[in-house]
Amino acid sequence: MQCHQTACEGDFLFCFVFPHIVVMSEDMVKDGYEDIMNIDISLVAIEMMRRKYEYIPQLSYMQMDVRDMSFFQDESFDSVIDKGTLDSLMCSNDAPISAAQMLGEVSRLLKPGGIFMLITYGDPKVRMPHLSRPVYNWKIILHIIPRPGFKRPGGDSSPSTHLEPVPLTEQGLLPADFVMEDPDSHFIYVCKKVVEASGVCDIPTYPLTADVL
Repeated sequence: MQCHQTACEGDFLFCFVFPHIVVMSEDMVKDGYEDIMNIDISLVAIEMMRRKYEYIPQLSYMQMDVRDMSFFQDESFDSVIDKGTLDSLMCSNDAPISAAQMLGEVSRLLKPGGIFMLITYGDPKVRMPHLSRPVYNWKIILHIIPRPGFKRPGGDSSPSTHLEPVPLTEQGLLPADFVMEDPDSHFIYVCKKVVEASGVCDIPTYPLTADVL
């Protein structure tokens, strides 16, 4: 969570759209966060997590489809965190539509200046075309985090080096000279909802192509 804490400190209302990572929710409660909503399409998963963590009053649970979160009003959350839900939707036959529905709902739920953290196996080539749509008004920063315990061949891998953002090219890709230390790394997209005064979006966009659908 280090790459996100600098952007989200204080009293924040969080929404996790995949409560199987409720361990992260529990850790955030230990760090002082006090209002965390966990949602999942599976009622079985929701009930299991509710029973397992009933001793933590700061955690709430709701069964819901991330493509339709109309139960919540606009700008309800300071931050939304997803690990795995978008990846699952991208495996479906209607992946582009489902992804747009989910991301549109996330953008709607975020307060101005709010943060959407996407933890995914999808590299920029397959995720930036979906995340960079102007309607979301997101300023996106990318972090690449190797697996826990990963070590460079012949030496240790310093955790601090992975906290720095990874620059993207104008096409929304990794630089040609970028070396992926761990091929199974997680890509963490920190998307900040930009408050625009002029109504003109200067955030770059990247077209959807056949190999990202």
